[in-house]
Amino acid sequence: MRATFAILAVLTALAAAPATAGAAAQLFPLHACYRSAGPDTRETVGIVADGFTPGAEVSVTVDGTTLTDPAIADQNGKVLGAVLAPYQARGARPFSVTLTENQLPENSVTQRSMIAALDVRLKPRSARPSSRVRFLGRGFTDGTAIYGHYLRAGKVRRTVMLGTPQGPCGRLDVARRQIPVRHPATGHWTLQVDNQRAYSAHPSGVFVRVGIAVKRVAGGR
Repeated sequence: MRATFAILAVLTALAAAPATAGAAAQLFPLHACYRSAGPDTRETVGIVADGFTPGAEVSVTVDGTTLTDPAIADQNGKVLGAVLAPYQARGARPFSVTLTENQLPENSVTQRSMIAALDVRLKPRSARPSSRVRFLGRGFTDGTAIYGHYLRAGKVRRTVMLGTPQGPCGRLDVARRQIPVRHPATGHWTLQVDNQRAYSAHPSGVFVRVGIAVKRVAGGR
């Protein structure tokens, strides 16, 4: 599988509008869900926070782990930047991001979100091409519909709408024919799942590719 996530683990302080004197720290809301495609391929979490003491060190804790290097609030008490979302091997779960002023620990703020493993699997794994199987997946939040593009020998043979993404993490759970092509040729097929109606080898959002082997067996395919 591939994903179009940028990898950025640096938190920086940038100039911003002046903060109100004595204001408590606030962290602007996070996205509803972030995606994890692998240990080194994770979506970034944008950080926009203010209300800290100008020039103060601010510890950043993601999913219970505090980053080694603290951020430094700018002259207006603001911190902006990005951190990597936590790794998630399968399924989805909540996680939190906390910013805490080191010399004034009571000045702390937390926001929560979800992390989902970007994934698609077919259940059962082995079935006749014409059989209905369950398409199970998560992470398809780049559009209002989830599409399946069936490829063989490098060419698109069929594109179908699999369903609409459910919940904040774009969950897919539908029953469909494994390969919606009449008399599919034997050999290797590739199913590419993404949020784009038209097939592209390089979609603008995330995508997952699943290999399907079609073999001739006694009594049919």
